[in-house]
Amino acid sequence: MPLVMVKSFLTTVVLVLAAGQVISGARLRGCLKRLSLPAGSLRTWHRLGGDAALLLTVTIAVVCVTQASFSAYSLRVPLHAGLGTLAAVVMLAKVIIARRFRRYLRYAVILGTIAALSVLGCFAASALWYFRFLV
Repeated sequence: MPLVMVKSFLTTVVLVLAAGQVISGARLRGCLKRLSLPAGSLRTWHRLGGDAALLLTVTIAVVCVTQASFSAYSLRVPLHAGLGTLAAVVMLAKVIIARRFRRYLRYAVILGTIAALSVLGCFAASALWYFRFLV
């Protein structure tokens, strides 16, 4: 399986995890009252899902940086690199705030929104672009 396809599939998994993070975060904040899941297990899932998304994002970033060739690219490639970097940095900042600096936890929603939109943009600029050529 080509490396580009593996990265595209992993980016799709990160997007699915990000969607789960949005749903679980909204439920924990009381926005989705019809979704009846216990808060304790949902909080644990939110934390583990965030850790998995961060780990996969950093893994994909390392592979992209180490396996990339340098040449002239279209605008899509720097956009993809910038959004991927932003997603990883914001996710890491959110994890650090949630675990060490809880007094800044009020900013977690903003950071989570930025991370989710960055993951979506990175997916659109990479995996969605790649999958378009498979069809």
